[in-house]
Amino acid sequence: MNLDVHALQTFSRLAHSGAETAAWSLSQLTGIDTRVNVTKIELETVADVECEFREHDFVSVRIGFSGGLDGQTILAFDREAASNVVDAILPGSAAEDELARSGLKEVGNIMLGGFIDGWADHLGTSIDITTPTYIDVDSDSLLEEVDVEDEGPEEARDHILVFRNQLETTADAVTFYLYMLPTAGAIETIGDTATDAEEAVPIETFTTFSEMIDDGAEQASEDISAMTGTETVVDVSRLSFVPIEGVPMQLDDATRIGVVLEFEGVPSGYIAILFDETSAEQIATALLPGADADDAMRQSAIQEIGNIITSGFIDGWANRLETTIEISPPQFVHDLGPAIVDPLATELAQEQDYAFLIDSTIRTNDDEFTCDIYALPNESELREALDQLSAQPA
Repeated sequence: MNLDVHALQTFSRLAHSGAETAAWSLSQLTGIDTRVNVTKIELETVADVECEFREHDFVSVRIGFSGGLDGQTILAFDREAASNVVDAILPGSAAEDELARSGLKEVGNIMLGGFIDGWADHLGTSIDITTPTYIDVDSDSLLEEVDVEDEGPEEARDHILVFRNQLETTADAVTFYLYMLPTAGAIETIGDTATDAEEAVPIETFTTFSEMIDDGAEQASEDISAMTGTETVVDVSRLSFVPIEGVPMQLDDATRIGVVLEFEGVPSGYIAILFDETSAEQIATALLPGADADDAMRQSAIQEIGNIITSGFIDGWANRLETTIEISPPQFVHDLGPAIVDPLATELAQEQDYAFLIDSTIRTNDDEFTCDIYALPNESELREALDQLSAQPA
């Protein structure tokens, strides 16, 4: 199966359009004014998706689809959002009641049905959907018989493309997530309508690059552990494709402390190593005892650890690609998360409309501190790097 940026852009537009239809359906059904906040495409493992749902304590509605396109869609709510939706259509009901679950299934049926209709219209085909299934991830399996690749490298067979849409109400900031998980065959069907054969890259290559990201995050985790004496683990590490204006929306409005660096080579781009304020103080103190009482010392410690994390994260790429990637001196930042990333996205927006966002989170088992890594490679140079990976012998 081959994909290129043109196909991913088409996927993104279709997913966004489908999400807008779903948001309109929810507004009509419940009176809750809803809009699409951001749409992105991610390469993930089935285990990663299920882990995310459990960690966020989602309640969900799942619908399968087949015919001109095969796969499944999931509408996910946090429990408070689910209660608000239920109360809007069935006043006085509790989110856990059987009647409330029936109400949520009806909401999912209407929203997800409209979402799939948009794909059917684009492809000029008929797509059948199943009856909705209510899922509580505390007790139910989220995904059923997900069709991953049955050929190619084992790591490629473990990965799926996830079309993730974040919907947001204008009141109370209640957020819903709409996921589409097409089968491998469905991705190929959609890709055939948009892929430029001259620029297409095998999906196994995207998977290989995703594995490189995992390795880089693991190396960064080991470096943090060695510097601070505190064991860390990689919580998540993934590659997303998102409209460039949606990049700052990937971060919440919490204040972050960290560094921003530019890397040059194949690929080039920007990287931000960010901590929440508490984590920054703790990791600075672990590196330089007494740094929390001295702003200059703390800034120096954060810059040093940011520089080392970046080197560990990116050096593996250079080795795998048999190239050199240079890293600029770290620039200290202390601001709201979106405000830190927005200038980086704005710089890339001069040459591209979409971005590949690399998102990794490293944390200690006891949540003593958390480190978030956001990398934004230049699209054309990332494509060159993917071409190099494609050309390497298996």
